[in-house]
Amino acid sequence: MLKATNLPTAHTFSGIKVLYLILTIVGSIEPWFWLLQDPSALLSPSLFLQRAFANNIAAGLTADLLISAIAFFCFAWFELKRLNLSRTWIILYIGLTFGVGLSCSLPFFLYRREQQLKRTA
Repeated sequence: MLKATNLPTAHTFSGIKVLYLILTIVGSIEPWFWLLQDPSALLSPSLFLQRAFANNIAAGLTADLLISAIAFFCFAWFELKRLNLSRTWIILYIGLTFGVGLSCSLPFFLYRREQQLKRTA
């Protein structure tokens, strides 16, 4: 059986916000670097999906990303409630995920979460 510990809940490493912000910026540039290599696929949803599932490796990575995005949306939904933030923020995170990528929306969410935790501490 696990025992409860009396660890402090305040975050001691304030540089984590900087790391999340850097990852947000990198995560907003990197996916588009690759997507712009084939702009025709961006204009056709059917071609995009065909290329996303072109072979077993691409299909595995695409499925992994979709499952990770769903898990992130569930986590964000409950975490927004726990932090007493408006759940309408989830619209921004969904938009960032499908408009830019999970590599942008997840670190941005974590950045905003750290801001809120610091405000309430």
